[in-house]
Amino acid sequence: MTDTLLISWAKVKQYTDINDSLDADLIKNGIREAQDISLQRVIGTLLYEKLLDLVSSGDISDSSNAAYKTLLDSYIQDMLLYASYYNLLEYTFIRTRNNGLLQPTGGENSQNVDRSLYEMKRTSVENKFQYYSDRLSRYLVENIDTFPELSANTELYQQLPDYGSQYKSPIVFSQPTRARYLNLARKIGVPIVDTAYPQYPPIKP
Repeated sequence: MTDTLLISWAKVKQYTDINDSLDADLIKNGIREAQDISLQRVIGTLLYEKLLDLVSSGDISDSSNAAYKTLLDSYIQDMLLYASYYNLLEYTFIRTRNNGLLQPTGGENSQNVDRSLYEMKRTSVENKFQYYSDRLSRYLVENIDTFPELSANTELYQQLPDYGSQYKSPIVFSQPTRARYLNLARKIGVPIVDTAYPQYPPIKP
């Protein structure tokens, strides 16, 4: 798990309703998990590692890396804000202690949150996370030639970008024939996408 954060823990605090007293280390762990799992899944391993290198070295601000900075500032950080917050809700609701899993009260006058309210809150944050994740995917699809790392993965450990099923087909099947021909089309290499986004070209294999 990387020590390089693509969004600061202070920014996560600033743009969410996380209390100022929450431990910064918890927020950092939420960001790292969001980066390694959620972000890397969407943008692929090579582009993810490229961004980490640029941020770690400070080269992200160079004019030659303007496209990467735009990607980071305008699309990735919005996604990471809510992906991190989504993770943090789990950390703050239940903690691991010597005597097992406990729900912290936060003080003498605090009241434990009902499970249903917790799920409602987490669903709300997840919806925002998914919105910004989809927005990031759309941006990458329309700028695929700007980021060569998207199609350069060659090793088994390197994740391919996952744009979502809506970006993978120029061919539309009617509902009655979908089940019959969908798997056959996939086997012979025909790109498949959702009809909601017919304007998007198939992703290059």
